[in-house]
Amino acid sequence: MKITIAGGSGFIGTALSSLLVQNNHQVIILSRRGSRDYQASSTLKPNPFYLYWDGANIGDWVAAIHESDAVINLAGENIGGKNILEVITKRWTPQFKEALRKSRISSGKALSEAIEQSPTKPQVFIQASAVGYYGSHPHREMDEDTAPGDDFLAKLCVEWENSTAELDQMGIRRVITRIAGVVMALNGGSLPFILLPYRFFLGGPLGNGKQWVSWIHLQDLIRAMVFLLETPQAKGPFNLCAPQPVTSQELSKVIGRVMRKPSFFPTPEIFFRSIFGEKADLLLSSQKQVPKKLLELGFEYQYPTAESALMNLLS
Repeated sequence: MKITIAGGSGFIGTALSSLLVQNNHQVIILSRRGSRDYQASSTLKPNPFYLYWDGANIGDWVAAIHESDAVINLAGENIGGKNILEVITKRWTPQFKEALRKSRISSGKALSEAIEQSPTKPQVFIQASAVGYYGSHPHREMDEDTAPGDDFLAKLCVEWENSTAELDQMGIRRVITRIAGVVMALNGGSLPFILLPYRFFLGGPLGNGKQWVSWIHLQDLIRAMVFLLETPQAKGPFNLCAPQPVTSQELSKVIGRVMRKPSFFPTPEIFFRSIFGEKADLLLSSQKQVPKKLLELGFEYQYPTAESALMNLLS
């Protein structure tokens, strides 16, 4: 297949494109650092091929959309931060919130417009979203039928998903991936930040420790995306999370056991609120997310438990 990925140079997109290339797919990544020289109907080298786009407007990149069997939209400003320093220092100011919103809505609209103008349509479109769609709840189990929340992240995710909703009317199989809050990897995401106190023997649960943590190993995440790409009956929203959610208290015990470090130093909620402000919701929200539809389709996890995922990464 020829697959175009918007936002394919980010943390998840880099891993996903690598797996797709391994599976003998031709991958085109839309990136601000990409080439403006695209030869339609040619064998592109290197693979993946980076093609320029600005994330918001129609341009020469539409030639790639015209030839694509599938399009994946991962584009959007990083919510937490691109590294530990940004996680700590970058607050959710009104200006940054608008940048988060605009980067998601504009890219979705641009891709939809390009597909609408295309003489040949892709067979499938994968639209990224996040567990933030559901808001926070101390006990409620969140499957794909759960209604959206009403906080900033929930409203952002609803708009994000709706930015490409018109594709449903074009007969394109559209899959929405509501990605877990903690994507377990050591080269990106929130896990390196979570592990940092343990490296200094100060690890422990976040807040009161009772909140549910939605998580998934990066390898299971990209395998699930490829699975949905290649499964014709997959359509609509899917929770991309591990089948066994854990509380912050349980996760801290697993991390301590795997790292052989103390795990009984809780970090009070007031500490996160004072440093991060509203962004603390990324770490303190309670989201018992379950992958109901993914399991019904028969997807098999390599790392179904937090312990198996952390053993793979830290051993």
